[in-house]
Amino acid sequence: MELWTNSDEQDQSLTGAAEGSHPLALHGTRRPTNRAILSWLRGWLLQSYVAPYCHSLGDSRIFRRCYWIDALGGYDARSLRLPAATTATRKEERQASSRNGKRVAKKEIVPVAPALQPVVTLAQQLVRENQPVTLYGLLLSNGSSKSSKRSARRQQAEEAGILLPKESGIVATGWREGAAAILKEIEPAPAILLLDPLTMSNEQLAPLYQRTVPTELLFCLSHHQISIQLQAATKLPEQATALTSLLRSDRWKSLPTEGGEVVKGFLELLTASMQRHYQWTPQHIALSIPNGPASTIPIPYTLIFASRRQDSLLIMNDALCLYQRQTYQQSYSGVLGEEWFAHQAQQRLEEDLNQLPRHIQQQGIVSRIRRWPDLRQQLILKEFGHFTRQEYDQSIQQLIVQQEVRCTWRQTSTHTEAAGPRIPDNGDTLHWR
Repeated sequence: MELWTNSDEQDQSLTGAAEGSHPLALHGTRRPTNRAILSWLRGWLLQSYVAPYCHSLGDSRIFRRCYWIDALGGYDARSLRLPAATTATRKEERQASSRNGKRVAKKEIVPVAPALQPVVTLAQQLVRENQPVTLYGLLLSNGSSKSSKRSARRQQAEEAGILLPKESGIVATGWREGAAAILKEIEPAPAILLLDPLTMSNEQLAPLYQRTVPTELLFCLSHHQISIQLQAATKLPEQATALTSLLRSDRWKSLPTEGGEVVKGFLELLTASMQRHYQWTPQHIALSIPNGPASTIPIPYTLIFASRRQDSLLIMNDALCLYQRQTYQQSYSGVLGEEWFAHQAQQRLEEDLNQLPRHIQQQGIVSRIRRWPDLRQQLILKEFGHFTRQEYDQSIQQLIVQQEVRCTWRQTSTHTEAAGPRIPDNGDTLHWR
């Protein structure tokens, strides 16, 4: 964990990585900075989770907008500035010009700050795909400001209010100061929030837990900051009060101040404080990066993912599963004996997939769950990110074909033979032998 401690002071470029390699892969003494890690993490979430989530919302035909709210901070001032080459306004202006006797409308390019570019690019991609859901990005630029400035900003926000952009944009406030205004403005649209809960109390998080529209929470916690705050809480009464408020418990006092169990214990306490607001336990996501031939190492951050939507859970499960497999593949790509490593990895995967139907059957008999979506969700929560949704579905199809489980199909269905093997849904009933 000390590889990235106190590394925010100098940023590193992620360009120049070999094609097919991980942008954060460790090479010799080169170590990615915290800023580089967070930049990569944002990009991974946007492409692997936010994009398919917006597709899923679009399929429901209920919502027209979705917000990506990034209050994590950690940006440098340069990434928040508009490109200096143009002074164009944010509105699309149309200028008339004469060309071969015809009037041609020209659309002026709207400048975008580098920090906002990834979400704007994704929003444009969704438009090109004719998705019915429009994605808006709100980047809170003061998410990591010093505490000495917070009271002044809070007072200013309360007096003058917070002006939100009509489209994607940067908001000069932190989450603590702007939460009420932002949540009021985006209601009743779905939202995906990337936050650092270490800067908040449970009372400040409560409005997020209580939103009735789809609200996907991504809490990003630095392992180093967890240790620092626990150590400070043993000496500073105000810090101790803040931790007790966040965790709704003072059990953090029994945690060790050093060692790997510190982070694990803290994350379990935070998850427990969130549990009563959700149907299923929020999931811990630990991402790794290549660390040498056929070797990976976890980054010093953990995501806590909380959702009430089953489709959201499935999307994140698939994203994590595919990422883990691809990252291990990248770790041995190009090394001596690459074919051997690839063969071993494929063999292990095949062995796991061969055991999956038996595992599903055993769980189905024990739990007596009759609806496949419910059983699949239970299996995913037990081994989050281990198998994809498609692999679970293929396994239940195999069990049905082998008559290890019988399925009573509902009479009315739009499924056709051309669509491939049928997958049980909530209208179908499983009967376990």
